[in-house]
Amino acid sequence: MQTSSTVPLRLRFFSAVLTGLMLCLFSPAHARPASGFVSVKDGRFIDPEGRHLLLHGINIVSKNRQGNYQPRVTEKDFEQLRAWGWNCIRFGVSWDGLEPEINRFDEAYLEKLDGWIALAKQYGFYVFLDMHQDLFNHKYGNGAPDWATLDDGMPHLRGAIWSDAYMISPAVQTVFDNFWANKPCADGVGVQDHFAAAWKKLAERYKDEPAVIAYDLFNEPNIGSGNAAIILEVLNAYVSNTDKLAEGDKPLTLDEVMQPNPQRNLRSVLAKQMQNLELYQALLDAAAPLCVDFESTRLTAMFQRVRDAIRSVDQNHIIFLETNISANMGVPTGVQPLVDETGQRDPLLAYAPHAYDIVVDTHDLELAFNGRLELIFRRHAESGKRLDMPVLIGEWGAFGRGSAGILPSARFTVAMMEKYLMSNTYWDYSYGLNDSPCHEIFERPIARNTSGILLSCATDFEKGSFECRWKEDPTIKAPTCIFLPERMAPYLDAICVAPAGTGWSVTRPYENSAAAVIEIPAAGGQEERTFFIAPPETD
Repeated sequence: MQTSSTVPLRLRFFSAVLTGLMLCLFSPAHARPASGFVSVKDGRFIDPEGRHLLLHGINIVSKNRQGNYQPRVTEKDFEQLRAWGWNCIRFGVSWDGLEPEINRFDEAYLEKLDGWIALAKQYGFYVFLDMHQDLFNHKYGNGAPDWATLDDGMPHLRGAIWSDAYMISPAVQTVFDNFWANKPCADGVGVQDHFAAAWKKLAERYKDEPAVIAYDLFNEPNIGSGNAAIILEVLNAYVSNTDKLAEGDKPLTLDEVMQPNPQRNLRSVLAKQMQNLELYQALLDAAAPLCVDFESTRLTAMFQRVRDAIRSVDQNHIIFLETNISANMGVPTGVQPLVDETGQRDPLLAYAPHAYDIVVDTHDLELAFNGRLELIFRRHAESGKRLDMPVLIGEWGAFGRGSAGILPSARFTVAMMEKYLMSNTYWDYSYGLNDSPCHEIFERPIARNTSGILLSCATDFEKGSFECRWKEDPTIKAPTCIFLPERMAPYLDAICVAPAGTGWSVTRPYENSAAAVIEIPAAGGQEERTFFIAPPETD
């Protein structure tokens, strides 16, 4: 995601609905990780002790080329993230930083990456590496090195905000078209082949590092020149479905929708119209056929090429597959499994889409609509089930410092991720999160490690309560571990575990911490157990 506080709703929606979904990844059937690594089983992340693992974390991504793509965070930031109960970091890698010259990998950049991973490990975080890009290259946004940016001399056009370029820039569209076609670079080797080699370099370096759990292959892949056809389908669907508008709602004209700098009140009108879920879904579904075709052909082929390069050196790490930007908003995904050389599914795969309401990055965050969010998360959950992969929402939120008006939407987003037991990494780490009106959703209870299968969990922010339910696996000896934030410290005595078993104990995530990790020893059977905590009732 590119940070922008002025993204027009018209662009964010139609640009999103024009870019499609993505595909989930699979690794070879013989590629089982060594002991000590996070793995995948039956649609769940599994920790080294065999427990169901929920990942709850944040994005740390630098797009600053002048600073060689090094994030402006310190050890104190890692201390704070640990205090909030996060256990995972989506760490941005820049191909431009990694391989600034063709076939020359920057060892200094890699050593810096080593240092960030070591620091994360020191503070108890899992890390997955995100090959980040927005608009492909630093000339337009960030991502690939110049030598891999094959724009054929086409001009670059900028719109009112950064993502307009996906729709209007001949240079950006050409670069993506050439990437999907694996056009040769100056040395005669295809640009995708170079990209796969860059991933192989990373995988070879970290193949034995258990703190690194996964590789997120490509941030928000874009279809390129195919955007125009998708936008046309969406606009036609809007015109064809204006009868679905509520009585008194005036349909927007084509000129109004497509004007380059729509007024804020026009964006608000569109956001409110899209509260009609029948209309909203019709627009999403109009984009789906072209998006699915892109994903099932060009995108899948690229992911497969990268997967093969990684698996030639690394059998230990999970591969994360994203969707393109359209699925962020709820366009159905057509991603398919990746396979090994014998055609068997790769077992170390996870589905890692992003989830944003159409008002993200605008001044209209308070117009976020729970109905749209429910559709987005439901479709991601359905895709995860179809693919039989764990789901990690790689980006969500982007609330910034915001206002108190966005808190209901933030709470609902958490409720959706809890409902579907989704792991997640919030977008993104920035100063001021401590003062955000949404801070409570960052520092919240998490059923991190479950000695069996986690069945449900729910936080009630109004009541200050949390509960979860799980079915124990008698073969797992490690305890269930539940993180409770500092604000719950005053009523730890109110914890109820049923059946009680041998009780529970409190450990601290670090010295002098007021937060708590509740450890519940396994009872040794296959029974269902529940955990509940709430503040004592007052008269």
